[in-house]
Amino acid sequence: MYRVDIENKKLIEIPATTYSELNLRERFDIQEWIAGTPEILGEPLMIISKELILPSGRRLDLLAVDKDGALVIIELKRDNSGSDVEWQAIKYASYCSSFSYDEIYKHFAEYLGTDGDDAQVKIEGFINCEPEDLNQRQRIILVAKEFHSEVISAVLWLRESEINIECIRLTPYFDYKGELFINPEIIIPLPEAKDYIQKKESKQKELKQSGKSSFSLEKSNLGPDQLKNRIVESLTRDSDLTPRFRAFLEIISQEDRIYNRYEVKQGLHEAGVGNDIGQSGRYLSNISQFLTKKSNPHLRQVVEFESGGTHGETKDNYHVVSEYRDLIRKALDETSREVSKEP
Repeated sequence: MYRVDIENKKLIEIPATTYSELNLRERFDIQEWIAGTPEILGEPLMIISKELILPSGRRLDLLAVDKDGALVIIELKRDNSGSDVEWQAIKYASYCSSFSYDEIYKHFAEYLGTDGDDAQVKIEGFINCEPEDLNQRQRIILVAKEFHSEVISAVLWLRESEINIECIRLTPYFDYKGELFINPEIIIPLPEAKDYIQKKESKQKELKQSGKSSFSLEKSNLGPDQLKNRIVESLTRDSDLTPRFRAFLEIISQEDRIYNRYEVKQGLHEAGVGNDIGQSGRYLSNISQFLTKKSNPHLRQVVEFESGGTHGETKDNYHVVSEYRDLIRKALDETSREVSKEP
């Protein structure tokens, strides 16, 4: 790397160094940099876990989600990759491939220090795919200053076998002013050849749902007063989901009829829920999953919908049960006044 002295028309070399020479550590320095600015790896990524402890006792450096909903296993080495880093990462990816939606949201919630609903909202607001596509694919990113020749050979072979694995070199440079610079380089696959090298994966994996899934279609049988109190609680939760759920109820309670998925999605978009119709659809999927959480049988008592797919993940034709429509409108009006009183 060179610094340009424009006035004197000179290039002044900024020498490369090593992290060990600078007394910088993999776990407490490099890992933190990437967790804080994952874009250094060349793409938008959302870090959802750090130092994730696996059943073997080993720690996965960083776990992320990309825009297509794939889980990204990020394995870091300080200066030299060593000769078996790719095998280590493959074992991690294999383990993470079985994560259900709920497990992913749980890990992210623990990382953020929040609850599962907020974690789910944030992930589904980040990805550009349907929530059902989350973790249908896994990727590996290896990060080091230098890569052992055996690792390069193995990575190239794995890519030929349609394993999505990449190598990114992070080279530190230390100038005469005592300033540290990091130069990221994607070395596999070369950016110029990426479109040619990468093949679209056609293999579909089964939806991953653990026995701990929160999905339920069970309905409560509450009286009007108790039911209204539960609805009010759902409309006043401290969550990013709450205003979106409120907009959803506003839409489907306007008339005593069935609202199909497209109508609701369009209504959410018009209400400002989502930057575009696609994102509004993803938020609707998020709301639909909220309706089928085991902890929300009161919502299923007042809202009917069709549920399909392997695990009930596809929902359509929403309808507020006629006898509860006035109750819903009163709860919306009451909580709307409470919100307007807040400073």
